Amino acid sequence: MPSPLDLFALPETLGDDHLLATYVLELPVDVDPLARATRFAVGQTTGTWLPVPGITDELRARHEARVVGISSLPPADTRGVAEPERIGYVVRIALPTINFGPSLPMMLTTLLGNDSSTSVEAKLVDLELPDAFASRFRGPAFGVEGLRRLTGVTDRPLLLNMLKPCAGMPPAVAREVFFETARGGIDLIKDDELTADPEYSPVVERVRLFTAAARAAAEETGIETIYIPNVTDRPDRMIDTARRAVDAGARAVMATYATVGYGSLEALAEAVEVPVLGHFAGAAPYFEGPATGMSAPLAMGLLPRLAGADLALVSTPYGGASIRSLPYVRTVHQMLLPRPGIAPTMPVIGGGVHPGTVGRYVAELGTDIVLGAGGAIQGHPGGAGAGVRAMRHAIDAAVAGTPVEDAAAVHEELRTAIDAWGVI
Repeated sequence: MPSPLDLFALPETLGDDHLLATYVLELPVDVDPLARATRFAVGQTTGTWLPVPGITDELRARHEARVVGISSLPPADTRGVAEPERIGYVVRIALPTINFGPSLPMMLTTLLGNDSSTSVEAKLVDLELPDAFASRFRGPAFGVEGLRRLTGVTDRPLLLNMLKPCAGMPPAVAREVFFETARGGIDLIKDDELTADPEYSPVVERVRLFTAAARAAAEETGIETIYIPNVTDRPDRMIDTARRAVDAGARAVMATYATVGYGSLEALAEAVEVPVLGHFAGAAPYFEGPATGMSAPLAMGLLPRLAGADLALVSTPYGGASIRSLPYVRTVHQMLLPRPGIAPTMPVIGGGVHPGTVGRYVAELGTDIVLGAGGAIQGHPGGAGAGVRAMRHAIDAAVAGTPVEDAAAVHEELRTAIDAWGVI
């Protein structure tokens, strides 16, 4: 006879073949949270809304999820004088990894619910992956160390610019923008996420023109800027475009993982032997809802890292995004903190980055980051090259622990930027 304890377990008893998922949900006070949690655990693994033939004790033991923790928010164990109408809960569920294996699409299908009969309105806020399971994912092939070898930059944040305007420039016109920016001595220049492989600006043509421009600029600066073309498309075309771009000379590629899918990003990373930049465009719907979806550190940090992004965009609270400080920092933690078997992903800080923000980012995140400045470079009063140099002066000051205002007193281009945009 089945026991009422069968759907529960202590995490210490599960070994390394279960993934632990933590959810936050809110329920009316008269709803049994144990019943809701166990229905979800069963529904996402072995169950349906009706009993079906074929479910054996052996199958349930091997494939059924277990509830390993559930607590209320706030953690009140006794009734109060005035009972609330709704109560929040933190629920931890252990899911057998044998059910989905090293497949990000199937893992997310299991974690985020399937249909109205078995899902629950809850937000996935954390994942704990067994080391043996996590190591089955590719992860970054280059990561922080590989990007530093590729660029030759060992002791400071990397500097990246994105081509502006976002769309509409023919390759020959964009080449001039690229060249003037590269002459400032920048490490990386990427396409904006709104330009990929349109008819008016084919990726391969841009790669050929920009690669030649990078070499010409390097004769002046000694720094050969790496161009990162955007190859976002449906999976088959994306991989074909990426391979053609690499054959034409590209030393890195970019895709928007939320629109192509995490599994497609993983396939792209396996298809090309160059670093892959994961852009967060389209990811906000995954984490913006307070009661559904997943947390930003998972959507923008852990999952792109597992999929093989060598560098990935991070949303910050200092630009136009509405993200809070805690998930911004925790997203970077998910990218950079040591994880057995998975190399770190280098965070790309974008959105409102200018010389007056550099000190804050370095103080909060360290130097294993990429600073992505768009308007602060292209819109510098002295031109794109001056914008690059102003950012470099700000980076050098931050690494040396020098206040940016002191550095601005020495470097005119930096002072112009600080006068224009201030310091945060």
